[in-house]
Amino acid sequence: MQMLLRNIKALFPQNYYPISPSEYRRLPTPTPPATFEKMKALCVRGDVQGFREILNSTVSSSEPLDIRDLELLHRGLPMTPFYALEAIKVKGKDALKAFLECGWDINQPLSELKPPVLGCAISDEEMTALLLDHGADPNRRCLIDLTPLSLAVESAPISVIHRMLIDRPTDAIEVLGLLIEKGAPINSAMYEDYPSWALFFFTGVGTLLHKAAELNKVDVVCYLISQGADQSIRDANGRTAIECARRLNQGEVVKALEKAK
Repeated sequence: MQMLLRNIKALFPQNYYPISPSEYRRLPTPTPPATFEKMKALCVRGDVQGFREILNSTVSSSEPLDIRDLELLHRGLPMTPFYALEAIKVKGKDALKAFLECGWDINQPLSELKPPVLGCAISDEEMTALLLDHGADPNRRCLIDLTPLSLAVESAPISVIHRMLIDRPTDAIEVLGLLIEKGAPINSAMYEDYPSWALFFFTGVGTLLHKAAELNKVDVVCYLISQGADQSIRDANGRTAIECARRLNQGEVVKALEKAK
């Protein structure tokens, strides 16, 4: 044993003295050192409740985002919507913008049962506006057909619902033109020849023309007709596009379809 102790002692310099944990070099962190010291003191006192309150509290959301905090994302750390959820909780606008710059899909559903993060921001008009301005889609569905807008209708302030319903300029026709140019089948029903057809056929899915008619997109309806969309095709409920439009009282769409016959 004495020989073992002598061998261990020989590994250290002659004037070596162990340092205390308080002298350890600190790694850079966005959390102030004073916060760590306070948490340490609470642990020593056994104040679990106080420790949890600090642990769960908002961490300096008003401070500017440190560019070093993005290093993991730049080095390939997988981005998940749950990071964005935390940013929404603390109004982390800079963090959300950074996530988007790093490739985060703002319209990715949280799960099969939960729509995208916009549905989690509906209690906060400011954050809702930010997400909408950066491309969040109020109508993006999860597997069970919930959308951010449907959640908003249930519980959000009326001002948030109004903001979601504002018609925003889109590039729908330009995008459709590109897809058709690349060979997209204009007269195929949505989910046709896909396994997910079994999940959605009962909702009455039809062609692009059916969808445009249901959404009262007169300009899109006219464009699809000009590109050869077939009005005679029926959806899963047996309705043509014009019948869908009449059923929903989309008068302008009905006029456009009648004129094109």
